Amino acid sequence: MINRINKKKIGIEFDLIVIGGGINGSGIARDAAERGLKVLLLEKEDYSSGATSASTRLIHGGLRYLEHFEFSLVRESLSEREFLLKQASHLVRPLKFCFPVYKTDKRKLWYLNIGMLFYEMLSLGKSLPGYKIISPKKVLCEEPSISDKDISGLIVYYDAQVQFPERLCLENILMATNKGAITLNHAKVESFQISENKIESLTFIDKLTNNSYAVKAKQYVNASGPWVDTLCKNLQGNIKRKIGGTKGSHIIVRKFSSGSSNALLATAQSDGRPIFIIPWNNNYLIGTTDIHFDGDLDNVKVSYEEVNYLVSEANHVLKNYQITKDDILFTYSGVRPLPYVGNKAPASITRKHIISDHASDGINNMVSIIGGKLTTYRRLSEEVVDLIIRKLNIKHVSSKTLYEPLMGTPNENYDDYKLKIVKKHLNKSDLDADILEHLVSIYGKKYKKILDLVSQNPDMGKLISSSSLDIQAQIYYALEFEQAYTITDLFRRISLGLSSGLGEDAVPLVSDMLAKYYELSQEEINKQVEDYFKSKELRIKN
Repeated sequence: MINRINKKKIGIEFDLIVIGGGINGSGIARDAAERGLKVLLLEKEDYSSGATSASTRLIHGGLRYLEHFEFSLVRESLSEREFLLKQASHLVRPLKFCFPVYKTDKRKLWYLNIGMLFYEMLSLGKSLPGYKIISPKKVLCEEPSISDKDISGLIVYYDAQVQFPERLCLENILMATNKGAITLNHAKVESFQISENKIESLTFIDKLTNNSYAVKAKQYVNASGPWVDTLCKNLQGNIKRKIGGTKGSHIIVRKFSSGSSNALLATAQSDGRPIFIIPWNNNYLIGTTDIHFDGDLDNVKVSYEEVNYLVSEANHVLKNYQITKDDILFTYSGVRPLPYVGNKAPASITRKHIISDHASDGINNMVSIIGGKLTTYRRLSEEVVDLIIRKLNIKHVSSKTLYEPLMGTPNENYDDYKLKIVKKHLNKSDLDADILEHLVSIYGKKYKKILDLVSQNPDMGKLISSSSLDIQAQIYYALEFEQAYTITDLFRRISLGLSSGLGEDAVPLVSDMLAKYYELSQEEINKQVEDYFKSKELRIKN
């Protein structure tokens, strides 16, 4: 049994309890801790296990938001994109997009050109190259993978990609703990104790031990994403519905020889939605859908119809290859925590975050986060902590996050840094260049911690699986330093859980390392393996 909670440490009155350990919750906890607040974060599953890991993994300005005149959201998103390219350069990388526009598309090339001009104007001071429009005759020279039948032209522009938002979230968690925050995954809030229009305390259960704990704080933030309303049901009174979640699904397709090294964006022929075909983790990520969802938030799975839709729309764009269901390695799906707006079309629902103060519901010391984008998590976190400080009625301390890099960010150009590190260690280590590059891309300047483990025990340099570049040292490091307590936690800390086989061939090795580290019984480790296969079932194609 894993005993990790110190009753004395959680027995204090916290300034802030954050409920939810996705990108928004982790960002809020980090910002608050860095400003000197006493912070506790509770996540019912693992960090970034919900909407964060189910995203399209893009850090982008939101080109299509211009169509709904959300200029402030686009400006904010572009500003935060620039911040992440600099302050999280090992995790957030520039990505070239090719956007074919066809004569049959509803949005014509001239119309999209105007949109791109606005996109450029709103991103003044950016480090990425500007956009350009390629004429029909030169389209295949620029991007040979796309169909040029009835094409009006090709828009080429740049945004950014975060291959592993799970790591982006985790670095915020670890930076929060470095500043004194207590962060607990597998800690599910069970109930609130309310008196005189405020939350006096809450009770949570540690799912690793089934022990319950009561904790108290002056202020509370509900950052549970699509579970916001579920949590609010534990409050007193008639609290109006806040979340109108939409389901977004993706398929992961094995890399094919005629595929592009660029990201492709196209307009879906059936419904006009944007469709992405993105190089990712040595495969292709294709998405996404946008469907109203009122089902079980803990059991979200890609439907047969969604698979057909994504395959069909992707094939419309591709010239020399037609995807079949046999090409699909796995799928994933999640629910966007968008504001509830009744029967409004999903595409027209704002992606701008809302900070809902429950004072209007008779609860004076809790706010809920509605919506928000992966790209703008830092700005949202700053706004939330500013509000919490005002509600605490203490001296204002400005956020430090705009100027502080994430813990793994190198102090120099990332590409130069990666080349330097590979050159430095290639002849000193038994690790191949591609493994060294992989470690730098995940840990940034903290890669040395992994190499130190390998130098102490050469077996730690062995690959975990044939389908990824992860090595055994990463498992030990995640157990020792990254709050990994289960097999699925471990797979979320590295790239293995998102590899072509979803890490299945590594389960015996990983479960053995986990069992030895935490001294788990055979019954406990069997339950871990069972839980892994249950989680895998949600990702198997229909």
